[in-house]
Amino acid sequence: MSEQEVATPQSGLFTCLACQVAFQSAEGQRNHYRSDWHRYNLKRKVVSLPPVTSEQFNSKTEAREMKEAEVKKVIETTNNYCQTCRKTFGSNNQYENHIQSKKHKEVAAKQALKQQQQAEQPKKEASVQSNVEKPVDLRITEETTEEEMIAMIDEKIKTAPRLEETDCLFCNHKAETFEDNMTHMTNVHSLFIPDIEYLVDLRGMIRYLGEKITVGNVCIFCNGKGRGMRSVDAVRKHMNDKGHCKIAYEEDDDAAELVDFYDFSSSYPQIEGDDQEVDIDAELENLTASLTLADDEMSLVLPNGSVVGHRHMKRYYDQKLKPEETRDSILINKLIGQYSESPAFESMRNSNNNRLLITDGRRGMRTTEAFKDLRTQHEYTTKVGMNQNRLQKHFRIQII
Repeated sequence: MSEQEVATPQSGLFTCLACQVAFQSAEGQRNHYRSDWHRYNLKRKVVSLPPVTSEQFNSKTEAREMKEAEVKKVIETTNNYCQTCRKTFGSNNQYENHIQSKKHKEVAAKQALKQQQQAEQPKKEASVQSNVEKPVDLRITEETTEEEMIAMIDEKIKTAPRLEETDCLFCNHKAETFEDNMTHMTNVHSLFIPDIEYLVDLRGMIRYLGEKITVGNVCIFCNGKGRGMRSVDAVRKHMNDKGHCKIAYEEDDDAAELVDFYDFSSSYPQIEGDDQEVDIDAELENLTASLTLADDEMSLVLPNGSVVGHRHMKRYYDQKLKPEETRDSILINKLIGQYSESPAFESMRNSNNNRLLITDGRRGMRTTEAFKDLRTQHEYTTKVGMNQNRLQKHFRIQII
């Protein structure tokens, strides 16, 4: 009896439960696990089918190989096989009709287009790789010299991509004209140009912002205040995700960076006299000379007496402080309130059993001690009421 014919494993044998066979050695078992017969029985076991014997598997394999060989022989011997559609025809007429059919031509056209695309794919990948920004290591250490820093900056400028006037600053959209590109950025990304009535070089400013994004990898709204980014895609993703598709213009430093693209001369006052234009610079110098510094050293006093302060101090200028009280009756009451808690004052009041009466001459007389007792009583009533409100489990209309 051979090893493969043992159906029931015995003690000391190496078995395969999938094929229901046993082996005398572990090496035979490992070789069996690498065979096609074992893999075939594993697939049958997954679908709950019984295993096949080695003879049955070999007969199935031989039948399949014979059938494939016959099909291959028929294809090789006949001329009625269409390589495009992978079909075999019984006669030349059927083959010729198939070649002339619309379906065959469509399949042939699709295959030709696919082959053409595959041939052009390496060229496209090469062009894309040439336009992709190459990362440049801009890390600076204590050992980095000034020449090395300049070389790194030049390398970054050289390898960084450039945006044209028709390229969107915030996405990969490319318009036909500069005007269409501005319309796209305004409608899609809500780009707002500050003080556009004084802007004289719109193309130059857009080109400058594009270089900040591509070369400097800087968000045009954070303007270098956030974390550093190393690619154009990272900057664009940041601006779209954070809603930073806008120009930094609120701070003085941000506005001064873009002042070269503006001309505010039309907003200056035009002073004329005797049909002769007055020198604006001279007038400004005279006005500056007549200004004086206020006592707080944080505001200016104009020639007409008005005080001008910085807008950063607006929160303090808007404060309305209560004027200091100077009436004698109020000051005396404050002093009595300060010394009423002292032991000497308390013993004097208990010994004489008197009450201090203070008058301001207009409101009549008021008892300080009685007012203090009344306030203590009100505080106790309020505390009790707050504690009782915690026990309330339903809504109740407040009764006044």
